[in-house]
Amino acid sequence: MINPKTPPVVLVTRPQQDAGALEAKLRERGFSPLLSPMLKITYLEGARTSLDGVQALIFTSANGVRSFFSRNNAVSLPAYTVGEVTAATARAYGCVQTESAGGDVNQLANLLISRCDPEGGGLLHIAGSNLAGDLGKRLSSAGYKYKREVFYKAEKLRVLDKRCQEVLAGCKMDFALFFSPRTAVQFIDLALSAGFDREFERSVALCLSEAIAEKLNTLPWQQIITASAPTQCALLNALDKVSLQINNGV
Repeated sequence: MINPKTPPVVLVTRPQQDAGALEAKLRERGFSPLLSPMLKITYLEGARTSLDGVQALIFTSANGVRSFFSRNNAVSLPAYTVGEVTAATARAYGCVQTESAGGDVNQLANLLISRCDPEGGGLLHIAGSNLAGDLGKRLSSAGYKYKREVFYKAEKLRVLDKRCQEVLAGCKMDFALFFSPRTAVQFIDLALSAGFDREFERSVALCLSEAIAEKLNTLPWQQIITASAPTQCALLNALDKVSLQINNGV
């Protein structure tokens, strides 16, 4: 079991808006979260969104959901999301018809194609200023009227959080969680710029995908672990497992 007197320190690189619920889950599991966002999320102001001719909403992040409902009231349209965390956020804002693609953009495209009619109206994707994947291309090629609207922007932070630097300087970071290639690269750049390198030899990095793992190879981690599925639940399960193994001396 995790020693409650010295709970392992887990770096969380998610934006502030996404870190709160994750922080609570980590504390429940006996970890000590270290919040150091790599991106600053800003919701863009605007008028209420016209949904005329739209048959479904697409959300590829929880911030997409939050930014949409910062302008709009509850809607009756079905919402399709890339992952379960985003789906849960949509349901919390009143989206009754919500389906998740299990954390994979390609699967999200397949889900939309299987559920929606190309002649049934447009697909509105609420997204940020930076977008990964070719969701729009897939859907347009399949005959759908796809439209992407930018409701928030994600800006890179220029320096590591002071507390994060203190923990790294003392080689006291046990684990680090990474949810996207972009934040992984940003963390590595900031860590190296601050003069950190060998401090990671006792730290384990955990990530949602192999694409993220490839970005992390620049630093000398004790171990890099990829979750069994691209979901927060799978990532936390991997964290529990490796922590238990280390605690038992495996």
